[in-house]
Amino acid sequence: MQSKINTTSVLDAGGRYGLHPTWKPFTGEMDYYLFEPDPEECKRLAMKYASRAEEVRVIGKALAEHNCTLDLNIFRNRAMSSSAVRKPISSLFLGERLSEVDVVERIKVQAVSIDSFCDSNDLQLDFMKLDTEGTEFQILRGAKKQLRHILGIRCEVAFDQLFEDMPMFGDIHGYLVREGFYLLNLDYEGRGDYQNEFVKVDGRYGILTGTDAVWMRRLELVDPSACCYLKYAAFCLCNNAPDVAVDVLLRGRREQSLMYEDLSGSRLFKFVDIKIQKLFYSLKWQPGLSLKACRDVYETIFGSRMKEMNEFMESSELNPD
Repeated sequence: MQSKINTTSVLDAGGRYGLHPTWKPFTGEMDYYLFEPDPEECKRLAMKYASRAEEVRVIGKALAEHNCTLDLNIFRNRAMSSSAVRKPISSLFLGERLSEVDVVERIKVQAVSIDSFCDSNDLQLDFMKLDTEGTEFQILRGAKKQLRHILGIRCEVAFDQLFEDMPMFGDIHGYLVREGFYLLNLDYEGRGDYQNEFVKVDGRYGILTGTDAVWMRRLELVDPSACCYLKYAAFCLCNNAPDVAVDVLLRGRREQSLMYEDLSGSRLFKFVDIKIQKLFYSLKWQPGLSLKACRDVYETIFGSRMKEMNEFMESSELNPD
């Protein structure tokens, strides 16, 4: 099951409903390992991705720190199912939504560690997405070997004790910093758990109890290859960090003399190329930013000329129907 070098390998822990929205736009070569322990949802996902079975692999198991059997609590809102005990402190699940957190069934599921799964399948991951309703830190602790070369991680985190005796953001952040990662961003725009209706929906309100956090491996610890730098940039482009993507690509060219164009025949290269050109086109009227500056940076990175103005609009790749 070992992926080809240009293929981006993603492990999704808690894959209910399918590919995470940040991965849906990605058009590069990809192996997506989608773990979903709920048998009903696993069966649905297998049918959903039957035509992409070589790219999206649905795995009917849970993930844990060690290989084991877990008791999975199935909630009325099955998307909230977890082996952890949820504490009813979020105001989002009061009133008419209170019944969503009722446990309607308990089932036993097989769980594996990420390292065990990867060892068994001769697999090296590039990225991980974790959303398992409270057990994310245990899963990370079962990925000690994989963390040595993981490029980026998206993980659901809690800032309050949403789950009984479960680690929170500070624990996960400290662990990943010690493992050579830095915090890229949080999916938070000032809209927390609202306490009542007396808010302006276009402003800030509520209490921040949880969100998604994104970490990246420190660049000095990343394999200095054109492929790794392109994957790193692609992930940043998909996770609200275009400036970081551009910086990484420039550093790869200037400091490591990387030749990204050597991978021009890959879908990975094409994805990053198109995303950067679209980014620069969207910035062309921004005050203080010249078209020449965008052109020079693009040519430094890719060693070729950027499509501009009418040429951009006439391109079926850059301006599709």
